[in-house]
Amino acid sequence: MSSRITVVETARLVLTRPHPEDAAAVFAVHGDPETNRYNPHGPMRSAEEGVAFLDSMIEDWERDGIGYCAVAPRADPAGVFGFAGTQLTRRLRPDGIPVFNLYYRFAPIAWGRGLAREAVDATLELARRTLPTMPIVAVIDAANVPSLTLARRVGFRASDAFVDVEGRDVYMLPQADGPDGS
Repeated sequence: MSSRITVVETARLVLTRPHPEDAAAVFAVHGDPETNRYNPHGPMRSAEEGVAFLDSMIEDWERDGIGYCAVAPRADPAGVFGFAGTQLTRRLRPDGIPVFNLYYRFAPIAWGRGLAREAVDATLELARRTLPTMPIVAVIDAANVPSLTLARRVGFRASDAFVDVEGRDVYMLPQADGPDGS
């Protein structure tokens, strides 16, 4: 697919900017009850919801030059099985100052193989290169042990500097120049 824009490649993965052809993959991942067990909104209910989310991911890239990526095997860049990346958001701070929100969601076929860690490491490195001083947070349901484990492994720590309106815990990735990332 020549129209797909590669953001970063890892040993096993290719992360691309979301593409209109990813609509089916967006709905497959986000419409699956198993992948959304800890999502306060539950799984997507329609392909139209998937298209709307995909459109918002594409708009993030166009507006901010960074956002969530489609994740696929290097051997099959169109074989998207997950999404990972950082999005600029203002909804987690009462003062409206933007932060990066780390996001990752993968189809069950990708679970337990270290692929989420590989994608998260690559997207965090991209975020640090793009806006080095921007705080990076992850919003995680306390019961979502696999997500919390991954976030902690890459260095995220609990933070009370940010609030999630849906009641999930907020974690921050400390920056090299400050103990709390601020």
